[in-house]
Amino acid sequence: MKIAMTHVDLPNEFKAGVANQAHYLANELVERGHQVTMFTFSPAYSECLYQVHQYPKFPPYLSKFKAFLFAGQLAKTNFSNFDILHTHGDSYLVWGKHPHLRTFHGAAQDEAKTAVRFRRRLYQTVMIGLEQLNAQVADLSVGVSQTTQDRIPLVSSIIPCGVNVRQFHPGTKSDHPTVLFVGTKTGRKRGSFLAEVFTNEIRATVPNAELWTVADQSMDGEGIINFGKVSLEKLSELYQRAWVFCMPSLYEGFGVPYVEAMASGTVVVTSHNPGAQEVLAGGKYGILAADKILGQRIINFLQDQDLRAFYEQQGLLRAQDFSWESVVQRYETLYQDLIDRFQKVS
Repeated sequence: MKIAMTHVDLPNEFKAGVANQAHYLANELVERGHQVTMFTFSPAYSECLYQVHQYPKFPPYLSKFKAFLFAGQLAKTNFSNFDILHTHGDSYLVWGKHPHLRTFHGAAQDEAKTAVRFRRRLYQTVMIGLEQLNAQVADLSVGVSQTTQDRIPLVSSIIPCGVNVRQFHPGTKSDHPTVLFVGTKTGRKRGSFLAEVFTNEIRATVPNAELWTVADQSMDGEGIINFGKVSLEKLSELYQRAWVFCMPSLYEGFGVPYVEAMASGTVVVTSHNPGAQEVLAGGKYGILAADKILGQRIINFLQDQDLRAFYEQQGLLRAQDFSWESVVQRYETLYQDLIDRFQKVS
């Protein structure tokens, strides 16, 4: 198939979840013999197996309107030379371009509710209406979770996010208790909250425990080691070596880091949020904890090797459900069904 895929940026410029998902999906499709062109504001880089169509750069003072500028670029683009168009956001102006599949990686309604900064809350509130319009414009809408489908009724299929289980796999654990956090210090990821729990509760009970952070800002406290932004290889190593992974996020549309941790043989402890609820199957494959007992749940795993081993095995089983092979096969089926539908009416 000849596939046009879109996302406003790529991981070389913005390492957000959706940028990574679009990038890895495109690469996997190329490896399976498809021709993929990514339409984006970002330049191509060494990891891209697909072709990149880079839209012209815009003046820095317009950066706040990046998503809306991208929507305008998509509206002006001729995709008629492709078998199918697959968009990952900002497609509400893409009328009359078929066949068109749209993936929703969460819901603006939930993003707005849990946004910490006013500016982000306002943006996500605006996006609620545009999100529904996105679903109307597309010929087929896919959500990454049941929660996404609940918020956007026109979503008719659910395909979860993918994880490279070849990259993220079990390894040798650290010789001392370790908790890993991947996310941002502030905002809904709540790295600073975890650092506080670690300092006041976990470290007080398990004196040789360490908190490893892969975050945008450093966190202070005895036993906290800040790695900052790391390579994929280093991230994989940290997941393998950690005893427990915790990302106490207020909201996740899916929660790829939970799967990366499970695939690496690492226990997951997290706050209640829609993505975690679904990925962990309500607690079958990891622990969902209220804020007041989050620290104690982590301590339980650090002190109980048998409990840890049980959930490590549970997580490894669950992670296979999100392998890229499984995810891509499901997209290929939808692509072909949609292409066949339009060939019949043309």
